[in-house]
Amino acid sequence: MKVRLLILNIIMYLVYMLPQNFFRLDYFNINKVDIQENANMLQPELTKLSEKLYNKNIIYIDSNEIKEFLEKDVRVEDVTITKKSLGEISINVKEKDLSYYAVIGKNIYLVDKAGEIFAYLNEKDVEEVPFIVANSEDEIKEITEFLNEISDLAIFKNISQIYKINDKEFVIILKDGVKIKTNRIEENDEVNKEKQNKRYLIAQQLYFNMSKERKIDYIDLRFNDYIIKYLGDNKWEMM
Repeated sequence: MKVRLLILNIIMYLVYMLPQNFFRLDYFNINKVDIQENANMLQPELTKLSEKLYNKNIIYIDSNEIKEFLEKDVRVEDVTITKKSLGEISINVKEKDLSYYAVIGKNIYLVDKAGEIFAYLNEKDVEEVPFIVANSEDEIKEITEFLNEISDLAIFKNISQIYKINDKEFVIILKDGVKIKTNRIEENDEVNKEKQNKRYLIAQQLYFNMSKERKIDYIDLRFNDYIIKYLGDNKWEMM
């Protein structure tokens, strides 16, 4: 009986201790951290993380913990952590896409599609996107929502900058300096959305057609009749 008990204890010890010692072998240590080449802004942070992970035991690395840590960074859109093989781990970080620049005072920020500031101008290569001139982060979000509503229209590609002049009125400045004075239709239903889109379709037709003949100062879309003022003229035309 004692012999059987002794054998059972030995077996239990081996079952418990062998895996513990086996998984601590250097064979399971990380010798390669593969950082995907699509997170330029976070390279310094990812380099430090790579150095911390190197030579750590891959069995005891918590991928979800790393993922949650990286996703706390406001510049990050999504993170994928993959243990590719013993000794190798892959980190794929997708940074937020730049939708707009935002100017508040002397600072220029990068803004995503939701109107959230996620970086400074010098953290990413310059892209050709509109500048939002605002007084606050709330105002950036409001103007972003407005720009998103007209982002499918052809005239959107010609927008250089936009700023707010009062509660619901904006001035859009096109790349050639032409200004479009407009206001936002608040009702979020299909009828008013169609009405608003029609207004900008007419505006872009006026802009593309009339600017061939004379230099336009501004187009005013705030009223039922569209107003066009040409540069240097004291009068304006109603369409």
